Amino acid sequence: MGTEITVALIGAAGVCGTIAGTIVGARIQTQGGHAQAQAARDAADTAAQSARRQALHDLRWATLTALLRAAAECMEATEHLFISSQARADADRAEFERAHHTFRLVYAEAELATPPNLENVLKHMNRAVMGAYQAGKSRAPTERALRALEELIQEGDPAAVRAKECLIQLRAAGAPLWNPYRGSPPPEYAEVIEALYAVPRLDRSQVRLLLGTAAVPHECERTVHDNVRGARQEWAERRNTYRDARRELIAAARDAMSTAEA
Repeated sequence: MGTEITVALIGAAGVCGTIAGTIVGARIQTQGGHAQAQAARDAADTAAQSARRQALHDLRWATLTALLRAAAECMEATEHLFISSQARADADRAEFERAHHTFRLVYAEAELATPPNLENVLKHMNRAVMGAYQAGKSRAPTERALRALEELIQEGDPAAVRAKECLIQLRAAGAPLWNPYRGSPPPEYAEVIEALYAVPRLDRSQVRLLLGTAAVPHECERTVHDNVRGARQEWAERRNTYRDARRELIAAARDAMSTAEA
């Protein structure tokens, strides 16, 4: 009887041990499955974050590259207004406005995409390009007219020479400023108006531009050539400001793209 009980107890213990082992084994496997699943999720999250950082890095780099390209095109179009011939005036103005429009669109994208630490250098670039654009819009047409008159003077055109002399006399006399698109001219302008319209190779728009700046104060000995040189000097200064802004943005972008977290 004792032997049978002992055997039964041993058998029961074996069965219980097997059941317990199975339960423990199942629990270990379950825990192992959870760990594997968590590891897989962590790996997927890491991969997703890495892909996001790379995508944002690529977006920022592409946007800044597009901005630099658009800024260069805008500056080139502005320069053409200052240096190209009157015959290309309409084509240059159209290209000038197209390049400016493109720059504004790309700049808006750059404001959203670039890292916050590039905000100041981005604004510096914008000020440089927009300053050149405004100078081109307001100054370049008059500079073209001045250059056209200067070219005629260099050719020895007597009407152009007389027109230049009248312009110098008008400034020296301290005549009032006058906008040819508004109101009648002051009496002091009679001679210079006649002289400018007597230059056959100046069109009406050029004459009006010259009259609009005819009384801007200058030294008595100031000539048309000096005015042209002044406009070119202004453009050179604008171009240098842009180049400085461009170098600053490139240096900051390279630093941010290689060291900053996206």
